[in-house]
Amino acid sequence: MIYRFRMIFSEDGKFIREYELDGENTFLDFHSFIQKNLDFESSQLASFFLTDEYWNKGLELTLIDMENDAGPAAIPMESVKLQDLLKHKKERLLYVFDIFSDRCFFIELHDITKPDPHKHYPICTASAGDAPDQLSLEGIDPNINISDFDDDTFDDIVNDIGSEFDDEFGTGFFPEGIDDDVD
Repeated sequence: MIYRFRMIFSEDGKFIREYELDGENTFLDFHSFIQKNLDFESSQLASFFLTDEYWNKGLELTLIDMENDAGPAAIPMESVKLQDLLKHKKERLLYVFDIFSDRCFFIELHDITKPDPHKHYPICTASAGDAPDQLSLEGIDPNINISDFDDDTFDDIVNDIGSEFDDEFGTGFFPEGIDDDVD
């Protein structure tokens, strides 16, 4: 199955990416694709976190194996496929790309569909706004708090960007047929 993700950046209301990946891809594949798509330096540490509907961090998926004597502190990205952990639309992830400043992208699983035989996955299907500086500390609002970022905020940003870019690029900025209803 193909997993469609929407990714936004809370510090820039004009930034959005939509990605499609095969469920067989690992979280490391997803990380590598984000890094390449945003032209980030791949030597920097990053982590995915599974979250609840309020963006509270849960299980961490890391680039390096952080196992210690008490057991795994987190799971390495390379060892987990997307389909192993993500089962339903609206599941959420944080992708922390700047570990030292805890800057992250908010990612939501928007749809799970059948593969298109004419596409090669992973792909970026929609792109708006410039990628943030990977390690920049300038212009960061110190008052941004992940716990203040709720379900309505995510939807408002996606809706604002969608309507703005529909005006600029014509309708269909977001792929047709995507159903926002949760199964």
